[in-house]
Amino acid sequence: MAKRRRKRRGFRLFFLLMLLAGLLAIKWAGTVSLVADPGAGGTLTGAGWYFPGAKITVAARPQAGWEFVGWTVRGETVSETPEYTFTVAGKIELKAQFRPLDLYAMEALARGRGSVAVSAQQVVRGEVVVFTAQPEPGYRFAYWEEDGEFVSAEAVYSFAAQAPRNLRAVFVPEEYRVDLEVEGDGEVVETWSLEPARVTLKAVPREGYEFFGWVDMDTEQEIETEAVLSFAWKGGRRLMARFRPQLVHVDGDSLMAVASKQTTIGQYAPDDLVYLPADYSSGKARLRREAAEALDKMYRAALADGVKLYVVSAYRDYQKQTNLFYRYAKEDGIFEAERYSARPGQSEHQLGTTVDFGGTSTGLTEAFFHTPQGQWLYNNAHKFGFALSYPKGSEEITGYIFEPWHYRYIGVELAREWKESGLTLVEFLIKKNQAF
Repeated sequence: MAKRRRKRRGFRLFFLLMLLAGLLAIKWAGTVSLVADPGAGGTLTGAGWYFPGAKITVAARPQAGWEFVGWTVRGETVSETPEYTFTVAGKIELKAQFRPLDLYAMEALARGRGSVAVSAQQVVRGEVVVFTAQPEPGYRFAYWEEDGEFVSAEAVYSFAAQAPRNLRAVFVPEEYRVDLEVEGDGEVVETWSLEPARVTLKAVPREGYEFFGWVDMDTEQEIETEAVLSFAWKGGRRLMARFRPQLVHVDGDSLMAVASKQTTIGQYAPDDLVYLPADYSSGKARLRREAAEALDKMYRAALADGVKLYVVSAYRDYQKQTNLFYRYAKEDGIFEAERYSARPGQSEHQLGTTVDFGGTSTGLTEAFFHTPQGQWLYNNAHKFGFALSYPKGSEEITGYIFEPWHYRYIGVELAREWKESGLTLVEFLIKKNQAF
């Protein structure tokens, strides 16, 4: 009897010890709770009770139309990956953040005769979409547009979706063409309206370049200097869009100013112009005072040598150069005019330090070089501060033909240095002028 009582007491003690151990385990175990935010965003695995020190992995799986954003604890992000591994230190609640996927509608339409296709009508953000255009016989694909704006000239156009897109392929009759040439670094965007047929061309320079004119290649006339050219289509037309490196603005007051096809002095006008004497000019020609005084000395030195100099052109303002240049362009075409006449803002005459000599039977031709005046100037002008701007054989460097009558005042010291250098004047000034 006593033996049975001892067994019952032992069983009770064992049961109490086990109960105590269980309670202690519950107290010290880590509860890992998982919450989806919002609840419809996805499913979670890995919640439960774990002993401290246990290394566990929880996982989030987004539902269709949702994407996982990150795991947070009390509002702080602890992981941005769907699977998160950590060591249990105690009770913790992890919240899985989800958001709806950005779904974008894609629509392809056509204007004119042709077919279009899109790789998917609904895509998620970042997904690559391909639009394809196929013209019918007798038509050609011109471009894709959206809300009336040019998008691409590629018949197969692809991009990563970042918003809903509604693209329209424009097809035009095969004969609706403008033959385009591009000079320099840029491109031309071509758009059409069909009833009536009208084309709009937009010149788009690349970085570091600027647009400076449309040329009708049949007449070689510059027809527009604005980047956008629009006209009714009445048959084939050959046009050139011209781009050049962005012009460098220089100070026209400096005797070392670089006046070239790569620079501009804008509408600069000197404030110290004086009239040249009627002895060797028309009496209406003007130069800056310093240049005029040097010219007077040179005239008298040449006269002492039996050579009579005569100035046929000196300072020209911006407007006069504009009129002169475009008159020449109308007579000879823009490309030929650019060989012997400067565009406004690029002429050395606008500096007020440059003269054209004449008064001989040769006129302003290469033959002037072989006249007494031409020879005397070539050998002596630098002694008085004048430099020959456009020597023979330098057109590729200067951009202008040989002009043996065209001299620019740069000062005696610089002119002597220029003469000894063997460089063209523009090369010499670029080398000397650190601001260029």
